[in-house]
Amino acid sequence: MAATPNLQRTGEPQTTGLTRPASATHFGVSLLALLVGVGLVWLGAPWMYPAMNQWLGYSPLIPCAGIVLVIAAAEWLRPAWRNPLAEAPRGVVRPLSLARVGTRLLGVAATFALLALAYWLFPEYHGTFYTPYWQFLRSIAPLAVAIPFYLVWMDTRSASERDEYFQMGALLLGHGHLTDWPLLRRHLLGWTIKGFFLPLMTVYLGNEIRALYQAIQPSGSATADPYQIFYHLSYAVDLLYCVVGYSSALRWFDSHIRSVEPTVGGWVIALMCYQPFYSVIGAYYLQYEDATFWDNWLQAWPNLRDAWAVAIIILASIYALATVAFGLRFSNLTHRGIITSGPYRFSKHPAYLSKNLSWWLISVPFISQAGWTEALRNCTLLALLNGVYYLRARTEEWHLSRDPTYVQYALWMEQHGWLRPLARVLPFIRYHAAAERAT
Repeated sequence: MAATPNLQRTGEPQTTGLTRPASATHFGVSLLALLVGVGLVWLGAPWMYPAMNQWLGYSPLIPCAGIVLVIAAAEWLRPAWRNPLAEAPRGVVRPLSLARVGTRLLGVAATFALLALAYWLFPEYHGTFYTPYWQFLRSIAPLAVAIPFYLVWMDTRSASERDEYFQMGALLLGHGHLTDWPLLRRHLLGWTIKGFFLPLMTVYLGNEIRALYQAIQPSGSATADPYQIFYHLSYAVDLLYCVVGYSSALRWFDSHIRSVEPTVGGWVIALMCYQPFYSVIGAYYLQYEDATFWDNWLQAWPNLRDAWAVAIIILASIYALATVAFGLRFSNLTHRGIITSGPYRFSKHPAYLSKNLSWWLISVPFISQAGWTEALRNCTLLALLNGVYYLRARTEEWHLSRDPTYVQYALWMEQHGWLRPLARVLPFIRYHAAAERAT
């Protein structure tokens, strides 16, 4: 692990001579996997879309599996493409213990049982909205037969004899004296995150692929709209890697959770941006849209309308590529490796920045048929939503700054990031506050 950069006693970072740390993922490999994933979506168009959520089960699982296989194979077969700080096992380090394997297997079963209990308990998961997720689970259920073999393999290679699944199993067996409570807490919080976000991402992915197919082949006499195609393609790409990330948190891939957001505020800020919470917040507190959008506003100026559409697509593409850069490691509220390549080579928060800017271009809140006061109101509400994402960025920085690699990366970005001129004008966006937190 990289050494922590020195900080002055005043809290101002010393950035002289810093280098950008190597990324936990290889962006080129992630792009190669993206081509495979998008290719599988495209090749499957004639049969995947009509069969969506029918006899194929969760059909978007096919491109997701392609992405996982490409990245996993590349990182294992090409050492130069692996995370330089990888914690993934590479060889036998201890004799096999069937007792440890059995304890871990009990921990896995208990974890799945707790997740199933939560889905049974909370009414949110009882409607038809999450039908694609249940189909996703049924589609991957056959993989459960590989769990015992994976645990046997990991038992001799894992860096720790008593990982989180062992801790879970040992607690159930009454071996409280063996329990590592911080590790068990991280395990439970990590599965809470996966259990909350993976259902949403699987549903959204199916919807975006469906919208993409409909944009490519619209019904009736309508012609395909390039804007709709590239817009839905960008979000389909983003969601492909979201589903892959939440489904691939394994030590085998070195994509396991290192730490979980430690503050209640960080959790609240992140969760309020997603359903079902945002359905209330967005509708009753931060509803910044009205009947005017970029396309009908610019209908009379086709050249400007086309240029505006291109700008939105560029921002949506940056947003998608920021997720692609994570490879198998994407997840909210967790640290699964520091990403410094792709769009993160130029900004610490390219996804948040591009997404929030695109909202201004799409909804044009500064234009309203109801007059300037309504436009001012809409702008204020969108600015408040932008503030929510600013707080998300800050809480994530405070969390990741517990890792010296992130501190080095963030301080390097102070010198080389594309927003450094803006930071001189707006000092509150500089990293120094997070750096002080890390000391």
